[in-house]
Amino acid sequence: MRTALIKAIKDSMRMSTASAIIEDDISGCIEACFKDLQLAGVEKIDETDALIIRAAQLFTKADFNYNNLADKYRQSYDALKMSLALSGEYNEKESEGK
Repeated sequence: MRTALIKAIKDSMRMSTASAIIEDDISGCIEACFKDLQLAGVEKIDETDALIIRAAQLFTKADFNYNNLADKYRQSYDALKMSLALSGEYNEKESEGK
């Protein structure tokens, strides 16, 4: 599944290269993003969820300083992270019976 998320992030940054180094960097950004979301209280992190994908894209764009707009992307990511952390849909652990 991670391959699809890496592709979505590469596409959002208009990257067509198949460099393993870049994909490793993106994978590291995804892991850091997910850890940051967890620290903020986001419990439901589904790599196929549109908002989680968007969070990973924004986090990576900020980290890569995409188009020299790192601050803009970091602010957008932080706003989305806060919304996710405050949303009952994302901040409650799913029960084991579901």
